[in-house]
Amino acid sequence: MPPVGDATRTYGQWWDSTEPRVRVAIADLERVGRAAYESVGASPDDASFLTATNLDKAIQGDHARGVGKIPGLIAAARAGKLDMAPTVAIVREHGATAIVDGGPKAFGRLVCKFGIDLAIDKAREFGVGFVGARGTAELLTPFIARAVDQGMVAMAMVQSVPTVAPLGGTVALLGNAPMAWGVPTADREPVICDMSFTQSSASPILTAADQGEPIAPGLLLDEHGNPTTNAADFPDWDLIRATGGTGVAVKGSLVPLGDSHKGFAMVFLVGLLSSMLTDTDPPWTLYHHLPERGRYGTTLLVIDPRRLDPSGNVYTKVDAFVDMITSAPRKEGVDEILYPGLRSQQLKRERRAEGAIAIPASQFAAMAELAASVSQPLEGTG
Repeated sequence: MPPVGDATRTYGQWWDSTEPRVRVAIADLERVGRAAYESVGASPDDASFLTATNLDKAIQGDHARGVGKIPGLIAAARAGKLDMAPTVAIVREHGATAIVDGGPKAFGRLVCKFGIDLAIDKAREFGVGFVGARGTAELLTPFIARAVDQGMVAMAMVQSVPTVAPLGGTVALLGNAPMAWGVPTADREPVICDMSFTQSSASPILTAADQGEPIAPGLLLDEHGNPTTNAADFPDWDLIRATGGTGVAVKGSLVPLGDSHKGFAMVFLVGLLSSMLTDTDPPWTLYHHLPERGRYGTTLLVIDPRRLDPSGNVYTKVDAFVDMITSAPRKEGVDEILYPGLRSQQLKRERRAEGAIAIPASQFAAMAELAASVSQPLEGTG
């Protein structure tokens, strides 16, 4: 496990694959991803957007949510389980608010792409726009970034599969409460805070369990509600196998942020509001092994800060705030004070300049097989 604070990874990203790596050109991964998504009906613009959502994770070193996810999504689309060209419609609208839906098979990221663009348009008109999207964004930063690029403040929350037990309980009924905020700047990197309200997200603990690795104390409870450092206490492999290995099912529970009532309160609220404000289903209906699952919801809020500060200096004020924090006196041994999202944006810029990234060998093999299926070459080096 890389140490917390490793400058080659985002802060706190302690997990990693133990597999050998294959170095691949970023442009080649982009080309294969776009071709694959277009082969199952996605428009060129949507194909580029969808490829980038997972590729950006891989570029910053998060391979649990990186390009290894793309072949499975394409397979689901080929099997008719996901619609990569959904007709997304506004099903309810009032002033600055709306609900959008693309149907039960619509790829959630495309429903949310439509939703965030609608929220941006509403913010231009009303100063604020709120859209509930019936579908899962899964990864929130790409949607927040679309608003930030337009000079808007944005917030998103998404419902997720149960991985957290109620405080004092033993059965996971709540998701891990993913939430993201984005704030535009004048000349600095945007402020991007994308996090869940648990001590760790599910992906790294599942990775550790798959690799037979222990985890740090304070991240996980076993099925009896007791603290554990055995990652294998988290997944329910029998139920995961019952879904064909495509779903998440757990017997343990992630620990709420801070291991306290405050973290649990945020987990509770994100779960409640992601359902209530999208007119979708609660998290305990989303278990992958259920014969009839509920539907995910993603909330998308956009605010035009220029409506609240007509001075014309709103973005330079953000820069001044950032500079005050990052220039604060540092402890011995600390080279740099960061702000939310800075390191991930630095890593993406540096690695895109290098032109290539190293991905786990199994993910390269899956991408190479996908590439061959769409008549695209893909080469890598050990």
